[in-house]
Amino acid sequence: MPEAVLSRLRRVAAVLAVSVAAWAPALQAGTPLTPEQQAGRHLYLEGESAFGDAFTGRIGMGQQQLPGAAVRCGNCHGGDGRGRPEGGVRPGNITWSDLTKSYGHEHEDGRRHAAFDEASLKRALVDGVDPAGHRLDGSMPRYQISARDWKALLAYMKVLEFQQDPGVGSDTLRIGTLLPATGRFAGLGQAVKGILQAHLDEINAGGGIHGRKLELVSAGYASEDRDAAVRELRKLVAQGDVFALLSPFAAGIEDELGRVANEAGVPVLGPLSLFGDDPRTSNQQVFHLLSGVGELAEVLALYVGREPKMKTLPAVLLHAQGEAGAALAETVEQRLKGHGWGRLERLAFQPGASDAAGLARELKARGAEAVFLLGPGADVAALARQLADAGRAPYLLLPGPLAPRAVLELPPAFEGRVLLAYPTVPADQKPDALRHYAALFKGGALVPAHQTSQVPAYSSAVLLVETLKQVGRDLTREKLVAALESVHGFEPGLVPAVSFTAGRRIGALGGYVVAVDLKGRNFRQLGGFLALP
Repeated sequence: MPEAVLSRLRRVAAVLAVSVAAWAPALQAGTPLTPEQQAGRHLYLEGESAFGDAFTGRIGMGQQQLPGAAVRCGNCHGGDGRGRPEGGVRPGNITWSDLTKSYGHEHEDGRRHAAFDEASLKRALVDGVDPAGHRLDGSMPRYQISARDWKALLAYMKVLEFQQDPGVGSDTLRIGTLLPATGRFAGLGQAVKGILQAHLDEINAGGGIHGRKLELVSAGYASEDRDAAVRELRKLVAQGDVFALLSPFAAGIEDELGRVANEAGVPVLGPLSLFGDDPRTSNQQVFHLLSGVGELAEVLALYVGREPKMKTLPAVLLHAQGEAGAALAETVEQRLKGHGWGRLERLAFQPGASDAAGLARELKARGAEAVFLLGPGADVAALARQLADAGRAPYLLLPGPLAPRAVLELPPAFEGRVLLAYPTVPADQKPDALRHYAALFKGGALVPAHQTSQVPAYSSAVLLVETLKQVGRDLTREKLVAALESVHGFEPGLVPAVSFTAGRRIGALGGYVVAVDLKGRNFRQLGGFLALP
């Protein structure tokens, strides 16, 4: 048969293969995995035998033997089996329909071979050769695998391309959030849910994203019940069939949110919280839109540290009692030392019940000339009065979200000595974006009573929508995380531009410094956005 005819037949076959791929998932997506397929999935994604059998791989020129978890299939071929380029290596597509296509394979290096079958695929995995006997690249591990693990892996690979991540339907995409429904923060929860729903409704009215309507799944809990919040979070992720979490209210459960996100592999965008693990690198599933208390304290340190003598002043990190407060203080202390601050001490207080007079005496005894506030619940006004009465007026450096309203009523001795840091300021709000945002409140269905939470939640939703558009119809959690990591200089419109990388999980990393004008009883912004390194 002439080569031209063969070429046309190959193109036709390729078109047919694409067509089959388009409708086949509709037939099999959502079909529960058998126990054998589940075992194969575990081996594929985790590199561990569900039966406890040995599973290792030899890799590279020296054929170094590594545990299966270090050379698991999903590392290179991805959760969907289609492969993702990394480090100059392009792993192949190992979906069953591609492996077994009747006209075989022709690779970029000129290597050709017939279609795989079960026997030749096992030979490729174990011996590292293709169906024509050619040696595979050394980056492809040669596995030691038991008979039952191989059978399970094969069973899963045959349905791999039809698997979809939780929440991904043919015409819907379920996005979860966790918000207080009763108690102290019930109004905040209702306000955030309202703005998220309003934006998603607007997107759906325009046709959704790549043929899918966005469905918001909200889990509620009592504001004061931390255990209930954790239970609802785990239930939402395990049973709520949600693809990602958007702006969950994570105050008090930051660590648990991180653990759940890691365990389930669920992306979290824009959690509403001031505290938690170091969000720069500690949790690869959680993307923070704005800086938190730790970063804002660092912004203050950088700003006042421009005057070299400031870094030599005795400084105290005033933090809340407890493990979380101490951990935050330790993290901030290490960051400040990295910026040249030398004389740092930590001092704990009891939120809501601190002894202002006792704290003032302790600060005086330590010779504090600068005080960084790192926790909520401190009576700053009472503390300032006690310090002034004792003839002391150290610099008070407060992350803006922790600053009480009474900060404008401090004693005159603190004039010019009180600085705040905020993650965003009104000047960040672009006119067009602000008009668009304000239009969502028309009609009275939404109440703009919690703007400090509504604005970042809305901005996170804007970012999520744009990222989903970039990912395309073939959507996975892994692809969403990768797309978020490539976001650079995106303008949500109401907050500073955001950027992420594989090692950066705060979009707008930095903040603004604001001085408290006690005489004029107002605030004065000092310069523009101060980016953290």
